[in-house]
Amino acid sequence: MAALPAQPAVKLGEIKGVISPLLRQVFGSRSRITEVVIQNQKSDYLVLLLQLIHPFQKIVMKLAGPTAPIACPFDRTAVFYQIVDEQTDILMPKIFAVDVTYQTWPWRYIIKSWIPGEEWATVRQTITQEGLSTAHEAIGHAVAQLHNIHFPSFGEISTEGTIQPDQSLYQALRLRARSIIADPQYVEFFLSVLDRNAHLFEYSNQASLCHEDLHQHNLLFNLVQGQWRLSTILDFDKAWAGHSESDLARLELWNGMTSKAFWDSYLLTSTVSPLYPRRRPVYQLLWCLEFAVPSPQHIFDTQQVCDALGVQLPKPFGD
Repeated sequence: MAALPAQPAVKLGEIKGVISPLLRQVFGSRSRITEVVIQNQKSDYLVLLLQLIHPFQKIVMKLAGPTAPIACPFDRTAVFYQIVDEQTDILMPKIFAVDVTYQTWPWRYIIKSWIPGEEWATVRQTITQEGLSTAHEAIGHAVAQLHNIHFPSFGEISTEGTIQPDQSLYQALRLRARSIIADPQYVEFFLSVLDRNAHLFEYSNQASLCHEDLHQHNLLFNLVQGQWRLSTILDFDKAWAGHSESDLARLELWNGMTSKAFWDSYLLTSTVSPLYPRRRPVYQLLWCLEFAVPSPQHIFDTQQVCDALGVQLPKPFGD
């Protein structure tokens, strides 16, 4: 049971030696790897694109050891893939295997089918204005479909697809802030802002599937008959039963994600509360504090959000 190769001095032969026994367990004793592409690599964490023979199959494999720097709830991610596959027309990968127990292997893993596509971050740099509108319509339609998946309560969803009953949005946001904001001082700052605006969240009673990470690298597009079409949505690792507004607030904060075409498409099948503009900066503050990095753009975005809320960040990022 080999551990993941040390980063950054990783060799493809070393990777094959580590993962081949698992792949033979999942796909059969004749399974062989013919191509390996490292899509992402961090300490004790790997994302691999693999071409197999016997069976002839291209797959994505994510591996995370106990010291991986990011949360990898692969079992929950698999649940969301199934929910989205069953309740929308968004193409989702097939899950071949998932395990987070460490009982057989010294890492958590998920193995899924590969869906071809180019990241929206790349596509939007060269797309025409007409193509941009078409792509934003596709994004709006897909996001609306996610938000039309409803749950009886707000909160984290278990690997069985269940959720703690009778939890309000206000309560769920408090718990989520404590779980995703690393700095205790920023946690208390967010909770104070949420408490100050609690009256805005009192009557929110419709929990929806929130992806919470719909950035430009998690949306894939394919060029089909001269038009860019949404291929799939990646990485549901942070998804939960939240308010649809949380996704929308983040999309509005990020460049290149929304436009009139997006909103026209989204509003065809989903709705937005009149209170959303007032709640939006609270959701955006949660994201700013979750990713409290001292980059110029993030500092600027956070200051804009704080100004909208009439508050001051308790300390600079990085202190």
